[in-house]
Amino acid sequence: MTTSYIPYHLVHAHLPAPPSVPNSIPELRISADETVPLTDEDYCEPLHPDHAVSAIHDQSTNILARSIYNGHVLELRPHNPVISKIRPRALDGSEIVRIFFPEQLRPLTSGSVVVSRRDKRLFVLVVSQANIVYRLNFPLGTFRPDTEDRFVFTTKGHDEWYEEWEVPEDVIAACGGVGTWTALDENTVILGGGDGGIVKLSRAGHWSPDSGRWSATHHRASSRLRLPSLFSRSANSDEQIISFAHFQKADHLHVLYTLSRDRKLRTWNAATGACIRTADVRSSSQDLVLRSAQGGSGTSITEDGSVNMLRVIPHPSSGSRYSHLVIAFAATSFSSSSAGAFVVYRAATSGNTASDLSLAGDKPCSAQSSGSELRGYEVLPPIESEGVHGGWKLWAAWDKKGSTFSETVTMDDIFQFKTYIQTPDAGLLSEWQQVASPTHVKTYDAAYFDNILSSDPPNPADPEDNGDIPAAFIQHLFYPGRFSTLTLTTALEDYIHQLSKSNRAQQLSTGFNSLSKKFGGIVGSQIEMEFSPQTGAPVVNAYRKKLKADWLGVWSNARDLDKQARWPLGTTYVGEELLVLTREGASAPVPDDIAGLVDRLGRSDIDPNGFLQLSEGALRKIYPALAPPKARSSAIAVSMAGAYISNILDGKDAEQDIGTALDEFTQSTMEIIGSATHEPPEAIAGGLWDDFVEPLLAEEDNTAIRRILSESPSTSRALDESLAILEDTSFPLVSAELGEMSWSGSGNALLTSAITSYISTRYSLARSVLLTSLFHLGESADPSGDDDEGEDLIELLGRALLVFHRYKALKWVSEQTGEEARERSRVKKSSKRKQNGADDGLTEGLGSLRMREGNEDISVDSDNYDVGYSLLHSLLARHTPLPVGSGSFNRYLEATTGFVTRLGVFSPDQNDIAAQAADIQLAFTILVDGHAQLAGALTDLYPLSAGVSYVKGRAFLECGLVDEAVKHLEKAAGRCKVNTDGSLEPILASTAGPNGISEYYRHVCRIFDDHGADGPVVYFGQIAIQSNRSDVSSTKDLWTKVFLASIALGRYEDAYSSLTSLPFMDLKRDFLGQLISVMCENNEVGRLNSLGFIGFQKDVEELLRFKARNSDPLRFPNYYKVLYSWHISRGDYRSAGEIMYLQGRRFAEGGSSKIAPFELSAMQARSYLAAINALTLVDERNAWVSVPGAPNKALRGIKRRKVSTYISEEEFTKDKRPVDIISLADIEMEYTLVLSQLRISSQIPDLHEHGVTVSPQEVVGLFVQRGMFDVAQSAAASLQVDMVDFFQSLAARCVELSRLSEHTGDFSAATFLQVSPVTSRLRGSPSALALKYLQSALTRHDSAETHWRYREAVAQTLFEMNRDKKQGWQMPVWLAQWEMDRDPEGWISRALRNGWVAEALDWTLDLIRKATPPELLPPGRPDVANLPYNLIDRVLAAVQEDDEKDDKKVQQKAKVLRKEVDRRLQGLQAARS
Repeated sequence: MTTSYIPYHLVHAHLPAPPSVPNSIPELRISADETVPLTDEDYCEPLHPDHAVSAIHDQSTNILARSIYNGHVLELRPHNPVISKIRPRALDGSEIVRIFFPEQLRPLTSGSVVVSRRDKRLFVLVVSQANIVYRLNFPLGTFRPDTEDRFVFTTKGHDEWYEEWEVPEDVIAACGGVGTWTALDENTVILGGGDGGIVKLSRAGHWSPDSGRWSATHHRASSRLRLPSLFSRSANSDEQIISFAHFQKADHLHVLYTLSRDRKLRTWNAATGACIRTADVRSSSQDLVLRSAQGGSGTSITEDGSVNMLRVIPHPSSGSRYSHLVIAFAATSFSSSSAGAFVVYRAATSGNTASDLSLAGDKPCSAQSSGSELRGYEVLPPIESEGVHGGWKLWAAWDKKGSTFSETVTMDDIFQFKTYIQTPDAGLLSEWQQVASPTHVKTYDAAYFDNILSSDPPNPADPEDNGDIPAAFIQHLFYPGRFSTLTLTTALEDYIHQLSKSNRAQQLSTGFNSLSKKFGGIVGSQIEMEFSPQTGAPVVNAYRKKLKADWLGVWSNARDLDKQARWPLGTTYVGEELLVLTREGASAPVPDDIAGLVDRLGRSDIDPNGFLQLSEGALRKIYPALAPPKARSSAIAVSMAGAYISNILDGKDAEQDIGTALDEFTQSTMEIIGSATHEPPEAIAGGLWDDFVEPLLAEEDNTAIRRILSESPSTSRALDESLAILEDTSFPLVSAELGEMSWSGSGNALLTSAITSYISTRYSLARSVLLTSLFHLGESADPSGDDDEGEDLIELLGRALLVFHRYKALKWVSEQTGEEARERSRVKKSSKRKQNGADDGLTEGLGSLRMREGNEDISVDSDNYDVGYSLLHSLLARHTPLPVGSGSFNRYLEATTGFVTRLGVFSPDQNDIAAQAADIQLAFTILVDGHAQLAGALTDLYPLSAGVSYVKGRAFLECGLVDEAVKHLEKAAGRCKVNTDGSLEPILASTAGPNGISEYYRHVCRIFDDHGADGPVVYFGQIAIQSNRSDVSSTKDLWTKVFLASIALGRYEDAYSSLTSLPFMDLKRDFLGQLISVMCENNEVGRLNSLGFIGFQKDVEELLRFKARNSDPLRFPNYYKVLYSWHISRGDYRSAGEIMYLQGRRFAEGGSSKIAPFELSAMQARSYLAAINALTLVDERNAWVSVPGAPNKALRGIKRRKVSTYISEEEFTKDKRPVDIISLADIEMEYTLVLSQLRISSQIPDLHEHGVTVSPQEVVGLFVQRGMFDVAQSAAASLQVDMVDFFQSLAARCVELSRLSEHTGDFSAATFLQVSPVTSRLRGSPSALALKYLQSALTRHDSAETHWRYREAVAQTLFEMNRDKKQGWQMPVWLAQWEMDRDPEGWISRALRNGWVAEALDWTLDLIRKATPPELLPPGRPDVANLPYNLIDRVLAAVQEDDEKDDKKVQQKAKVLRKEVDRRLQGLQAARS
């Protein structure tokens, strides 16, 4: 029996929008024997493809089956508000699947989804319009039926996932066509015939599709003989079966009930198919006119089988003689007082029989249902929780002019499962109760938008700025839960389709970060501003009118689509809660909380008089504050008075001609409260009353309000009680929490809608209470006196302002979308630094809250719900998950009140408007959820405090406004210093300690560091260090952040200052290396050298040397050059030379560099040259370097100088590694060798390309081969290479030139003479100039130190090349003269050996003539002048050999020589005597 009054309101949640990525939802297709020509129109007309034609929900599997694409596709998806946390995860498959059929399906019916534990499979049965039965099967896997588990669809491992069977045409003809159908189990399908009979389809065999054997049996409703006729009856006949129901109990007969159009209720034996009983469904009410009495067809009831008109309720008492109840709906389409009646029958079954149906009574529908179409109904058991008795309730869902209308009524008076006693206050308890549903969308018409949007632009100075129009429409379109994403997307696509082809292509090619931005960028984009032909000024009014018309078209289309999307398809129940299935979502009735009830009473949505007549017991458990009659009348009076004032303000325009006076009052109140922290509440309330309320109330209005308030014994007490209702957000009935359960995406979506509705109604009541308080202030005496009444009134005003402010803030939160977080996840700041470890300070005081990362999928809840449509859903899914209650009363209401209670926006004895701990936590939660702009906007509603400034600063930082962030975070620090409030403590508990200010600055420094804002890091980090009062070791991380931030800003001098001030020795070397590296990488070597590095110079040099050794000198920065610059700037030329030499050695190693070998050699030469220049500035004793390893391979053949006298002994100590001592001369030789290789490489490209290493001797030889004798001389001299080969080649070239001049005249071999400074300015033949060049070279390089080897080599070459005297070669006079002066005997002997007999005669004769004449010799000493007479004899003997004896000239010279010899001998003889 119903003893508790429970009003309800309807909340709605849309299904997730289809994914934009193709094939995101797995698609299965039924193959047809014949190709069915399906077109886009088949899928898209008359409904949107994703709008369901019919839908059912299976309780045991929590599967929602939807027939979409106009009946051609079956979608299976999970739909239960809670899910198990411990459910097993399936590795393969999908929770959602779509099956495409070749023909339209009939409306889905209960029993379509069946779980077979025996076969371990899930079966789905559907019947098409072509009377083909499809039986789909999927493996159960780890799924557990009748739990909060999720089924995963998979066909992996088997291809036979469906079977089909066509019902024979003769059976269909015999039964007069098929109207509706049902499934009793996975093997039995019942078709409803047009003759009132049934067709039983039975399947036998194994579950696999290829093993089944189907059969069809037609069972007639009577035994009368019926002749088959093509025209006797059809699927639209009055006998057509339109609904099924069945009852099955252990050891009882399984009975099937059918309802036909002629209101025949038949009982069938489900096993045999025999018709057992027949009854006429009639209502006992004389006011109802039944369809059968009219003989016509109405339109208020759907009888195509899509809505089941039958329900079977098992009897809860096993001792009753009845086993169950049968409920049938009888429509009265032509009645103006009711849509019909629900007729209840009692029935009993036994092992093999079923009794006649016994009429228990009927329940006529409400007057409000007249003209409506029933879309479904359910009967739910009573709520039995802590003294709450709701009774058995029948819930009905109606289609009322295209909208969902729901109502409920108790059935205890008819069911009488227990003794029913009629009570005097049974009005509201026993009558139909309408379930309130939001209807405000209907009021948003063109006139409404004209009222809130001015015809003038918001900024007259900028007529092009008309963004207020898109902003207003986007705000209304994207109000959370108002329109689904599918509806909005479709409306926009329809708008784009209407554009011209060029505009359409342009819009489709443009990318947008969010759907709202896409609306703003497309709608109205093709409208162009017109300009006045007279003045040339833009015609703004015409432009705004066109723009508004475009947006109104989109709004109207979205509203029409939403009306289709919310159209009810049927009803079901989940647990003990009703669910109305719509084309694109589901609605659920939720009990009103006490504030919502009072608000509905104030708006007369519920009869106040009937409510006042309720007994205290009907309200004591659920609405205890309203149980006393006086409390009820007081609450109703305050609510009605406030609603009266609200209606007056809402019906008048604002002073600024934008919006209504009520909007202006609300906005002004929030602005005043948000900015005034110390102004007394009576002053604020007085100003609001004087400025915004009193001028708009006429005297008759005041009289009406006074009359309403007179129903309350005391207005002050009534206001106090109403404020107490609003301040108390708890729920009196709390069920146990189910720790193993969590809310699913669909559950969170319904919760979001419920919370939004909860906050909205409480805000409405808070506004009514505030307005009533202001009226009471105007009617009362001046409260500034010292009397108790004045103090009580001031307290009431303060509470009213506070409650209104808090609920307005919550309402603002509930109206925001969650798109910002998704946009931020798509566009991550590249400058944002992320730490390897978690930053505990960022989430201090908020448990597990953490900032979202860019790689998180932040926009999707479970069930693929996109949380971007609502900020509340985003918070529920991420940071404020609600516990799941057992649902003993209503878990949606329990969770809703729990959510607001957990927010804690109201605390006991709170009288301060300023943000409290809970307000700061809410704003910060929104911030860490990725909605920085929303968090900042929420703080704008509160007076400034430390916590508000902190959240606002963090919001600015997330938005990239660093300067604003610094300003507000400094303000928060200032309030923390003076300790004026403790609003920071909830999120930063460390700020409450003795070192709180330092900890705060440390925290701020850390968050700026995470965002890459280096300037604030330095600023706040230094303050944190200076203000630290704890152990110095705790500042180590601060020093690090300040130092690194200074480096990042390029403030190297500041970083150096931090380095020198650092109290941690272990960090100094790390900082030093970091500073050096960064400065070198940024090419700030000059600034590096200018820093003192006092006490660190040796460390700097070691670091630079280490980096030079371990880095590639071909890459930037080149630490060899850096170190060279460092040494030069400090006058250490020897070290500078050493590092440049080492760089040259690195270049010589080459490696796998991509730089050309020629370039490497050039770099090597430049390095050696720099080393030479540096070492030349050093004293000779120190002009050396020691390098590790062996000397250069190319110089191993050259004799090294002994320089050990210049090397200090420390270089040879035991702890030194093997080194090579390189002197300045050695470096010069290496430089010359490299330079020579570079020069020769222009002649021999392969020399560098193949990495050929050449020795100094080879280099000189290569120069000589190419006639580069000047370069060869210089290289040989520098490299100390023996020049014998050089002079031999040069002598050969001289001979060659002398011969060329005589024969060919080709002087290419004499090119070196033209470029040589020795011969370039001389004139003469090439041979003569060559000999001059040879003479000069010998003069420069041949001396006693070389033992005249080069002259000997030249002479030997000339002798050997000119042995044939016919060639006419003459030994150069200067060479012969040199040799005759130096060693005449050897010269003449060489001439003889080489066959130069004639020249030997001349040189011998010249030798004799130059000897001292005998006459001049000292007396008695003729042997003082010694002549080589043996050589002379050899010369004379050679004259007689070979061809010389026939040469007359030679013989003549020999004769002269003999005479000279004889004369000499005679003179010597005379001298002896």
